Amino acid sequence: MDDQIEAEIRKDLVSIKTFDENKDGALDDNEIKNAVSKAKLWASESIKNSKHWLYYGTEGQIGPMTWKEIEEISSKYPKVFISNTSSNPNKKAVNWLPAKIVFFAKKALFL
Repeated sequence: MDDQIEAEIRKDLVSIKTFDENKDGALDDNEIKNAVSKAKLWASESIKNSKHWLYYGTEGQIGPMTWKEIEEISSKYPKVFISNTSSNPNKKAVNWLPAKIVFFAKKALFL
């Protein structure tokens, strides 16, 4: 399953640039694996009924909101980026993933 999620992420590495921890402009294998782990974590968080989700809009981060609201936003804007702040008490997103990656991970995890 991790390999499937990683393959999906590798299709567009530019979309996960927030995972470039050493800020060298290139994503190494460890940073990509961190993105895979985050996608899996967020996929599992999506089944909870909590308001820890954000999406990135024209004026920055929007939220917090529920997963159902994220699904609605994603249906209108398929290229939207999302984040989850459940483990971040200051509610500021650090990492962003395309919503489609989290949907893919959710499908892979719960099949």
